[in-house]
Amino acid sequence: MPKVIRSVVLKNVEFWNGKTFEHRDAVYLGNSGNFLSPKIAKQTNFDAEIDCDNALVMPAMFGLSLDFMAPQRDDVYTFAQGLEAMHRGGFYGGLYESAANPIDNNEKLFAAQQRLAGTNYQIKFLGSYSVGFGSDRLSEMLELTEGAGFANETPDALAGFGDGNVSFPTTRFLRLAMEYGKMTGKRFFFTPMDKSLRKSGCVHEGAVSDMLGMKGIPRIAETIAAHTVLELARFLNVPVHFKQVTCGETLQLIKDARQKGIDVTCDVNLYHLLFDDSVLLELNSSYHLLPPLRASSDKAALWEGIQDGTVDAISVNHTPVLRQDAEVNFEDSVPGALSLEVALPAIWKELSKRVSASRAIELLSSGPARLSSAPLAYDENDSARQAHLVVLSLDKPHLVSASDFAGQVCNSPLLGKELPSSILGTYINGIWRTIANA
Repeated sequence: MPKVIRSVVLKNVEFWNGKTFEHRDAVYLGNSGNFLSPKIAKQTNFDAEIDCDNALVMPAMFGLSLDFMAPQRDDVYTFAQGLEAMHRGGFYGGLYESAANPIDNNEKLFAAQQRLAGTNYQIKFLGSYSVGFGSDRLSEMLELTEGAGFANETPDALAGFGDGNVSFPTTRFLRLAMEYGKMTGKRFFFTPMDKSLRKSGCVHEGAVSDMLGMKGIPRIAETIAAHTVLELARFLNVPVHFKQVTCGETLQLIKDARQKGIDVTCDVNLYHLLFDDSVLLELNSSYHLLPPLRASSDKAALWEGIQDGTVDAISVNHTPVLRQDAEVNFEDSVPGALSLEVALPAIWKELSKRVSASRAIELLSSGPARLSSAPLAYDENDSARQAHLVVLSLDKPHLVSASDFAGQVCNSPLLGKELPSSILGTYINGIWRTIANA
């Protein structure tokens, strides 16, 4: 069994100091995962010294939309595999919401927390505002936020309330949920998707779906649902967040709502920034995502939203799917994609080219953390605080293979593709991990 590396010297780095990347001959990390001054470092015996060859050393990331499927579907994936994926990809925390495991009572929240006991990952949860992500009974939202007296329970683990990424219930039920949930002071997280307009669609409704003869999901399935939520948020004065926005029309609704004083935030999925629906011509079910990949004009609008500040964060939507459920006819496949292990090297070069490094880190790390009420990855000025870092080699491309992924599944549209950069290593929870990507 390899030695666990805790104290480490990272040599020859471009270090993010909170404002810019600056060259440093060495960055020192102690046994507790904290930064050490050069003076203290001279008196320390380190487990390892790593020559980073001028790679970027930056805050570890915080992942939005994590679903490890466990415990109900631990035949697909487990919490342990999910945490391993986070360490490999440079994620120190994330916002967890499982479609298979709705957190609709205190017992389920406590059980989820127990699975993470002792791991030190900054995992926040979304509670379900309905029982079983249904549309007939409200969950006990007040009890979920107040706690039920379990030993070692931390009620602040709940970041807000989500929909399980399922289509909307009736508007009346939505109003009742938001009206009740308002008493908790928590934010509601929605994937805007009108159920009747989505119906059995699996791809974007447009020229490509017509060509392939596949059932499409129109943009208005998103915009009508988003408009409904925004009207309820305005009427009830409830903060809301839109998960995985896919088109410019929704971003414009968000801009207009903010001008009216509505507290609304949003994120964009990693893969909606990397691909558009033209890739569906390959008939590769790895591109089966929900919400679907949309047209090139929508992809351009999302990038514009990144650049003009409308988008608050980039989400990863890490969703494992069994091979037998993915490698079938596109329309019969289960939607979802893995992303934690490959997100940073896949997006960083394009993202940092379009926006500043500061904005890029905000979208991938500090922005998602703030939305989830989680602490930031590190504070160099606080020597007592644990630091979480990821080291990215910009000039070393990497060919994605099945071995890059932590679990038994590898459903990713990036499988077999060359990424423009690679992760040299990660320092999460006080443990250094050299990654084979470099």
